[in-house]
This record gives sequence, C-alpha cells and structure tokens, in this order.
Amino acid sequence: MKGGVISIGAINLKGMHKIDFNYDLKKDAWSWVLIAKSKSIFGLNWRKQIAQIPEQLLTKIEKATFLGAQKIVEEYIEKGVNKKYKNVVMNCEMFALEKSWHFVEKKYFKILSDITQKPIFTDKFGCYFTTGLVCPYDDKENWFMVSMWHSIPFSITTICHEVMHLQFLHYYKNYLKKNGLTNNQIEDLKESLTVLLNELEFDSIILSDDGGYPQHSKLRKKIAEVWSKNKDFKNLLDEAIIFIKK
Repeated sequence: MKGGVISIGAINLKGMHKIDFNYDLKKDAWSWVLIAKSKSIFGLNWRKQIAQIPEQLLTKIEKATFLGAQKIVEEYIEKGVNKKYKNVVMNCEMFALEKSWHFVEKKYFKILSDITQKPIFTDKFGCYFTTGLVCPYDDKENWFMVSMWHSIPFSITTICHEVMHLQFLHYYKNYLKKNGLTNNQIEDLKESLTVLLNELEFDSIILSDDGGYPQHSKLRKKIAEVWSKNKDFKNLLDEAIIFIKK
C-alpha cells in the first residue's frame, strides 16, 4: 500500500461505463471520522457502526477537529500490527469484487438509466475500499465506498445502492428543492429509493437485498407500492413528495 493507495485498475470495456476500484488511506480515515462524529445513522445503532474503533481512539476523535481526527486515524491505520495482512486480504477482495462486477455492470447501468429516465451522467465512478463498516459517498467527485468486511454479494448491492444515489442527486435534487423538500427530506427520499433494487427489474443483479434504514421503513414501503402500480420514475417522485409533506 505504498503512499496509502492501492489500485488494480478498472474494467474498461468498449461502450461501458466504468468503475475504478481503489484503496486510499486518507479517504478511509475520512470515512471513520465522518461516522464517528455524526452519531446519527438513520435509526441504526451508532456505536455498532464504528465497532472497529476502540474506545481510546474514539475519545481522541471526538475531542479533535475533523482534520485533526483524520490525521489521528491515518496514523492508527498505518501503524496497525496486521496492516500487511489486511492489505493482502483487501487486494484479493478488490480483485474478486471487480471481476464479479464485470458480469453485471453493463446490465445495471442500462436498467438504472431506464428507471431514472436519464442517461448515466458520467463515464467514471470511483469505488474505494474502507476498513470501516459504513460506506459513505462523495457526490462532488462521484466516488463511494465498500467495506472490506462485507461479502461480495453485499458489496455488489452497495455499488448499485451508491451509484443510484449519485444518479438520483445529479438529475433530481434541484427538482425536489423546487418542489419544497428540505435537504433532510431529500436525504430520506434518496435512501428510501434504493428499495427499487429489490424489485423485479434488478433480480438478475442483486443477490443480497437492499435493507435500507429503520427510519425509512414507511417511505420505502410507500415507494414500493407506488412502483408496483406505475413504473414511471417522475410519477414516483411526485407521489413521494406528497407522502413526505403529509
């Protein structure tokens, strides 16, 4: 992991959108700190989501600024006694995940484009491994994370989940704002829409169901009901807006 980055390249087949699979120490530390300092994950048990962080390190993170905490975590990861072994395991996982993703990539992007009624907005997404348990994303740079602790089927679902977020925010965030949704309400809708990954359209891709968050159970149920009756994404958003505003 020289320089804190591992990369095995990307599948780059003609006519396909690609995902680059990498590990970056700074991004990994950023994800630890982001979750440790947020303390709210849509109804999940916060401490269980940062189980990899020992109490003494968590105390240091909480007391430091965000950037200061990120440096602390970088040093902690770099000095880990099992760092070399983790890197070997992560490289194997990265290779296997990329190879598995190859079989569904073209089909997934086609289905996502059809469902959202928009072309895929970029030809490159970044997929970074984290040694944490939670997989955040960056919608400004179009990258997201998968966890080294998750199975390949689970991580395939994570990729589909996060790319759906990015596609949705790129095309529809402003539409939702114009229709009166707050940033928090848009976040709730964004997370709830991934229930669509459990629908028939994605049956040939998803091996591990998208579970969603406890806080969004009612909205996810509503979205699934609306979609079963009318598979029009714009109509789905309009129905969701009404439901959220009630």
